Amino acid sequence: MENNGKLWQLSDEIVELESLIDEINDCEDLTESEKETRLNHVFSEWLNEDYKFDEKAEKVAQFIKHLEALTEARKAEAKRLKTLAESSEKQGAKLREYLLREMQRVNKRKIEGISCKLSMRKKQPRVCLNVEPEQLPSEFQRVKVEANLTEIKKALKSKKEIDWAFFSDNQEYSLMIK
Repeated sequence: MENNGKLWQLSDEIVELESLIDEINDCEDLTESEKETRLNHVFSEWLNEDYKFDEKAEKVAQFIKHLEALTEARKAEAKRLKTLAESSEKQGAKLREYLLREMQRVNKRKIEGISCKLSMRKKQPRVCLNVEPEQLPSEFQRVKVEANLTEIKKALKSKKEIDWAFFSDNQEYSLMIK
């Protein structure tokens, strides 16, 4: 059976591997570190058994492509749902404003309904600034400091003497699947 990455066409080997992974991930007796160690061992053993490394690696790559497509579909659905949620949130906020304004207009501070109870509550006064935040005294400012890794990387590449930063000795790779 040829595997083109569709869930219903996954090979039995991939289904077996996924089952082993799920079993380890669902084990409540193991720490995350122990789970990771076992997962690495199971994957390595599975990939190397029967000397079909290339064939199995390709099947895993097809499954990765399937998972990536599934992820994109889920992200698109999440975006659609987020848009709907924001729309209903705005609609609810507008209705809340309208109702509050009408309660103020008719001077109703409380309404004891059957399914809802409404009451108006005074808010704390809002703080308004007459100047830009940069012009405030320092005790009234908040400063966020973060490393500019792009500039640090440029400095390190230009062989500048920097004793407070260095490139990692670990060689990292990424996997390209086409």
